[in-house]
Amino acid sequence: MDKRRASVVATLEDTLRQAPAYSAANRASERRRNREAGLGGRGLQEPDEVLGSSNPFFSVKGKELKRAALRYLALPDGSEQTRVKLAMGKFIGEGRVFTGASVTCSELSFKDVCGALMECAASVHLTVPTVLASLRQLIVELRRGDEDLCLFLEDHGGRPSTAGSASSG
Repeated sequence: MDKRRASVVATLEDTLRQAPAYSAANRASERRRNREAGLGGRGLQEPDEVLGSSNPFFSVKGKELKRAALRYLALPDGSEQTRVKLAMGKFIGEGRVFTGASVTCSELSFKDVCGALMECAASVHLTVPTVLASLRQLIVELRRGDEDLCLFLEDHGGRPSTAGSASSG
């Protein structure tokens, strides 16, 4: 095993030694082109313009979306509320990352977004028809930009809402 490893390392080192060396003029030219294209070497620069949306829920992050769903449904503590929490965790969780921007995005159809949410609900055995209908209605109102939903997104803990912040949940 050590011989194979040494052989692979030697081959890689040999290949790198034979790679063409770029002159200082070529490197300077490449840096200039990158800078003109906005790919400067000083990390990310502030974009000139950030495209947004007219939908007020475009910048809602995942954690806020979960909280709003629970407040919107207003379920008493119990197994159904736990299942809703689990379903929203899967809907917004890793691999999906649904946020206000993706839920309100016109590129995704209502059927796509609700289908994903209903898959998550089915995976946690959430079957109560009224709860499923309420989750669908929440998506409808988010996509429509219904201002009344702002009540469900406000932080009732005394802190201001974090809508539009860079944090994600």
